[in-house]
Amino acid sequence: MARQMDGLVIGIGFCLPDDHRSNGNAFRGIISQVLLIMTNYIPIGIIGISHKTAPVEIRDKVVLTEEDQFRVLKEYREKVDADGLLAITTCNRTEIYISGENFHDNLDQIRILLNQLKKCSYFTDEKLTYKHIGFDAVTHFFRLISGMDSQIIGEPQITGQVKEAYCRAFELKATDTIINKMFEYGLHAEKIIRTDTYLSDGAVSVSFAGVELARQIFSDFNNKTALLIGAGETVELAARHFIDKGIQNIRIANRTASRAQELAKKLNGQAFAFTHLEEAFNNVDIIISATASDAYIITKEILKPICESRNYRPLFMIDLAMPRDIDPEVETLDGVYLYNLDHLNNIVALNLEKRKNELPKAEKIINESLEDFRKWNASHSMGAVIGRLKKHFENLRDDEFKRLKNKLPDNGKAEIEYLTQSIINKLIHQHIKTLKKSASNPERYQEQVDFLFDLYDIDKD
Repeated sequence: MARQMDGLVIGIGFCLPDDHRSNGNAFRGIISQVLLIMTNYIPIGIIGISHKTAPVEIRDKVVLTEEDQFRVLKEYREKVDADGLLAITTCNRTEIYISGENFHDNLDQIRILLNQLKKCSYFTDEKLTYKHIGFDAVTHFFRLISGMDSQIIGEPQITGQVKEAYCRAFELKATDTIINKMFEYGLHAEKIIRTDTYLSDGAVSVSFAGVELARQIFSDFNNKTALLIGAGETVELAARHFIDKGIQNIRIANRTASRAQELAKKLNGQAFAFTHLEEAFNNVDIIISATASDAYIITKEILKPICESRNYRPLFMIDLAMPRDIDPEVETLDGVYLYNLDHLNNIVALNLEKRKNELPKAEKIINESLEDFRKWNASHSMGAVIGRLKKHFENLRDDEFKRLKNKLPDNGKAEIEYLTQSIINKLIHQHIKTLKKSASNPERYQEQVDFLFDLYDIDKD
């Protein structure tokens, strides 16, 4: 047992005195300190590169492809002999989590291996990377999966990306109990934050802000028709947001007919030539425009007869162009609702501010979840403590059996063995209950450990 404890103590940064085998009290004191630290210690660390430490040009070069991730999770995990490994890669970050007794050394090794994999030196550059160990690493993970560490606060996509990364690692049997539990508790924290705060509420992109505004005009998008003028990325993104919310009828008008047809095919819509733009206006409910025109594409004169023909039913218009595509005068027409980039940017700014105001609530939930995880870790570490106590009791029992071996009747040895084993199990059960009660209180936990070692005068050898 002493040899096992030596390894445990050294493994977390302690050295036992040379005379510890002749100094029972000192030995027990050190052990109790170690067990106290175990309740506040967890062998896990992370190294990463993100938008906070590196520009996009570097982040692009360290993205892990599916093939890279497989290699890291299988080959590299075995090479560094890590108990658990998790690789997370997105457009804004690449992170590696490593758990196990030698995680410090393993983090240094994985940096070198990642440099070799991506043919760079970024992972060993301390200015471009960050490193967290122990519960700091767990806290970082909880914040990450909850969208609190994202470039856009509350970004929901990150949760799905982390889930995908974890599932990949789990399927490859690269995770261990620590990483599994960290994910479980982190995901639970994310769910509470999502339901109990407004951290992910409100549009934080101009394209999605347009959807939110449209929903104030149309309570239901079913049977509504949207016209996209232009065929660039901005218009496509806005269109996809509307489609996600229920718009089924999409029309695309663009100066280049082939581009309009290409986008119409992607969105399952209908293409219109620019020369037939007024035809595309028929029975349209939503218009999104983002071209590079230097003159208004839609004027009051063009729109007035269209509004009359539709009996001034609501027409929602988003002008995402700069310079503007839609004459501001169209808003004087009955039933027309026009919003431009300034309107949308103001909405985005307000929503971002609201999300920032939710951060204290989210931090509180993170801290509560972290405390729950600490309790689990203390209970988990307790298994090793109980195992050593049991080993001590069994050694005592074996010694007594050897001493009395020739004095015991042959026909009673089995019963005595069963009886003594039962007594040990009951003692251990009581100690488990006692230690579990104090697991969340480090000071109390230390007192219990001191008491147990004093009570049983555990043999140093």
